[in-house]
Amino acid sequence: MSRSVNYLNRALKVSYFEWPRYSSYNEETEQDEISEDYEDSYIVIEDIQESIMSEFPEFDRSKKWDSNEVSIILQGHGAEIGLSEYCGLASLSIRIDENELDYNDYNEAEYNEQYDKILSWINENWPRISAGYSQFNKVATFSNGEAIFEKNNK
Repeated sequence: MSRSVNYLNRALKVSYFEWPRYSSYNEETEQDEISEDYEDSYIVIEDIQESIMSEFPEFDRSKKWDSNEVSIILQGHGAEIGLSEYCGLASLSIRIDENELDYNDYNEAEYNEQYDKILSWINENWPRISAGYSQFNKVATFSNGEAIFEKNNK
C-alpha cells in the first residue's frame, strides 16, 4: 500500500489503520454503498475516544489541532493522542504534552524525572492504547513524502 498520512509532531509512537467506513444497502442499485456523510467521521472519532478512555479513564477529550491535519483527540497522564486520516489511511499517535510538562515549573532534575516518568508510562501502555489501531507497519518513505505500508501480521 502506498499513501501518506500525517501524525503528531514529536510523536513517540505511531500506529496506522484503515479508517472505518459506514455503508448502507441501496435498494435501487441492490448494493452496499459507502457513506460519504461527513458526520460519520465524528462517530469514528468518538468511538476511538471512548475505546481508549474505557481503558484509561485519566484521558479527557480534546479538540485541538497540532498542525498538518492532525487533531489532538485526547489528553491525560502528561500525554496527547493525535488522530489523522488521508485517503482511508489513519494514524493514531502519542507524544508528551509539553503544556503539561512546562520546563519553567521544574528545576532540571525534576523536569527530567517527570519527562522520564511520562515516557515510561507511554512506552508501557502504548500497546494497550493502540490495540485495534495497528493494522499496518510503515516500511519506507519516498523523498516526495509518500510512504509504503505493509499489513501487520500480528
